[in-house]
Amino acid sequence: MPSDTKTRTILLADLVGSTSKVTGMETEQGADFIHDATQPIEDSIMHHDGTIIKFTGDGFIGTFESADDALEAADDIRNHFLRQRYTTTGIALDGVRIVLNTADVVVQDDDIVGDGIIVAARLEKNVPTNSIWLTAATREVCSNTIFSFEDIGEIHIRGRARPVHVYALAASEANFIEEGLTLMITDLHRYVQIGETLSPGDLNDWLMKWGNLHREAVQGIKGRVRQFVADMALMTFIDPDEAMHALLNLKALVRIHNEKSESHLPAYNFKASMAYGNLILSPTGIVGALVNHSFDILNHTPRGRVCIDAATYQHVRRYKDHFEPFEAADERLYIVSQAVENELLKSDSESVE
Repeated sequence: MPSDTKTRTILLADLVGSTSKVTGMETEQGADFIHDATQPIEDSIMHHDGTIIKFTGDGFIGTFESADDALEAADDIRNHFLRQRYTTTGIALDGVRIVLNTADVVVQDDDIVGDGIIVAARLEKNVPTNSIWLTAATREVCSNTIFSFEDIGEIHIRGRARPVHVYALAASEANFIEEGLTLMITDLHRYVQIGETLSPGDLNDWLMKWGNLHREAVQGIKGRVRQFVADMALMTFIDPDEAMHALLNLKALVRIHNEKSESHLPAYNFKASMAYGNLILSPTGIVGALVNHSFDILNHTPRGRVCIDAATYQHVRRYKDHFEPFEAADERLYIVSQAVENELLKSDSESVE
């Protein structure tokens, strides 16, 4: 097996209290909880030019060529857990523990081995909730002056004769506003009527499947499922093109589900809205003018269609020709044209066949 020794800053981030939560859940619900809770960890590592090494069951291990990038990723992860205390489905989060260690590691294919990863893993159990610990080795190679550190001292860990000198990354002021995002809301049709015809178990399965289709639709896209409200899903993206990419994925996945004659669950039919602006984060979810505006657009959106506001349309690049003007109330909106909708249905049908 090919291998190479490289100096890397290792980031290890694990959920706090996840085992006790998952123990009391059904298997699928537990898997969804872990996915939703750990997704911000994976996103932050990737956003700051890190490499995902492995999923640990309730967290991730990543590596960085730059210690400063690793610190920024760790700070982002912690801030997320400080700002939003619940998953997309409303399950409370206890928090996260993060360790950074810079060391020489042996890179083998897509994995790393060496004392550096062992030190990080054994230090993690000592880290207080929503804290970031880094070794002296990482502290020494940091060059970004925006960070400040608290000297924790010498920590003895199992299997090592000498203690490890540890620092804590001081908490930055958590920013409760994320700027320049596209918010997309999807809304199922006939939710109330279908809910009256299904058993509680089937209704739960139907809604869980709806949530999983959204999670699948955003895989590999610069977007995130933020929360579910009954039959509605709220997702954010770095730009409208990424949002449209996810929407097209979702439409294809829904079409496949609806064409499965063996499925005992009802078909999904939905509409969607998009708006562009700044998002306010709260411990219970996303709030503010952008959310309210998106719901207003959704109310004006015809059944089965997709509408966006003018600000979103101005930022669309790849999918500009998918939209046409749509007058609603006192605002100019843009709607995915019926010709495009028909073409999507045709292509989805052909892909299913």
